[in-house]
Amino acid sequence: MRRSRFQSYFPVLYYLGELLIIFFSTEIMLLLTNTGWSYLNTLFISFWFLVSLLSRSHVLGRGIENRKIIKTTFESLFFFSGFVCILNVLFFNLQFNIFTIITAIGVFYFSMLTYRLFVNFVLGRYRAFGGNILRCMIVGVNSHGLDLYNEILKHPQLGYRVQGIFGFKTKFSKEKIDIPFLGKLIDLSDDIYNNFDTIFFSDKLSSKAQSFLLSKADEFNLKANVIPDLVAHDVKNFFISKIESVPYININKLPLDNLYNQFIKRTFDIIFSSLILIFFLSWMIPIFGLLIKISSKGPVFFIQRREGFKGTFFKCFKFRTMNLNQESDSKWADDNDNRLTKIGRILRLTALDEMPQFINVLLGDMSVVGPRPHPINLNKEYESKIILFNKRHRFKPGITGLAQSKGFSGFISGLNDMRGRVKMDVFYFKNWSIILDLKIIIITVFKMVSNLNFNSKI
Repeated sequence: MRRSRFQSYFPVLYYLGELLIIFFSTEIMLLLTNTGWSYLNTLFISFWFLVSLLSRSHVLGRGIENRKIIKTTFESLFFFSGFVCILNVLFFNLQFNIFTIITAIGVFYFSMLTYRLFVNFVLGRYRAFGGNILRCMIVGVNSHGLDLYNEILKHPQLGYRVQGIFGFKTKFSKEKIDIPFLGKLIDLSDDIYNNFDTIFFSDKLSSKAQSFLLSKADEFNLKANVIPDLVAHDVKNFFISKIESVPYININKLPLDNLYNQFIKRTFDIIFSSLILIFFLSWMIPIFGLLIKISSKGPVFFIQRREGFKGTFFKCFKFRTMNLNQESDSKWADDNDNRLTKIGRILRLTALDEMPQFINVLLGDMSVVGPRPHPINLNKEYESKIILFNKRHRFKPGITGLAQSKGFSGFISGLNDMRGRVKMDVFYFKNWSIILDLKIIIITVFKMVSNLNFNSKI
């Protein structure tokens, strides 16, 4: 009865708290901007509340990490604030000025994020002390059952409870003697199943044993969960899917395989690169172009074929930093290359030569953040030497990336340099989030500024 009451009352209490947070945030925003309440405030609050209800944001789940809450809250606010800005421009004749909108976004995001993190913390404490628990039956005296048993004991805040492990045998090897064995299932009364909410069993069990457990789960209305044998694979997430009646497990699905995440990343790329084009490239191209022309003969842009998304090729734009030569596709440049022009050396050291690649981002060939696109010959040199090298081409390349923010940038001096870069690129894809992209961009900007300060002292 405790669980059913919790499931009934928690959503109501959660949304009541969220509604109070929304009104509180709005009042703070009105106070900071010296504006009064209007029907538009009510309209926007109602819209957000409707979106929150439809998306069932109260389903925080067990074991939800704080970084995921930060990510989902940011994504919700990103689309909501974009929607408000569009309405403000198209229908409300800019009734809300930019200061009001920025203040509202800042206050609202901070308040909502604080509230959701607090609720997640309280739920963890509540479960740790015995509330909203799931009583688990673990079946399988093997590595699967033992690992799950130990994880449940280590994380009481998840709300799972277990007393031991059931099996289908009565004798076990000596190394498993310390496992709290609760008995051989087929020798126990069926009443035992009334003491549990869910069953976890290993897929190492025989098909007959698995069928027996599934039938008991159906008979006693228990949730059934199979623990797959994926210990030999380096997987962060895996997903169950079906082709008609045939189920399968996808063991290498990445965050950016999700269409929703792809949409978020592409939307961010378009907005960010458009702002760069308007506020920076609009004056960089004529000024740097003139300096490049004065320093040496040749075009303003250096255009080279690079390998991108899934092995396709595209024309990558850069400010030309070298004198015209015949070795651009065969000899890798470093910061002390004698082919560099005076202005080219500065552009290269500050990474400003990469700025025209925001045009590639707008064209859809690149992303703002992702693995750096290599010259074709460089890829051919290392793809057979480094495991997972081609995995860095699974998605679009980027102007900057995790590898660059960690120091793996510029001249490749050997196999270890490239191996470190690939390791960072693969890690980035496995752990992608819009928050990670923003973090990488901020680190990149700081590095560019520090390089500008360094070069100003030379």
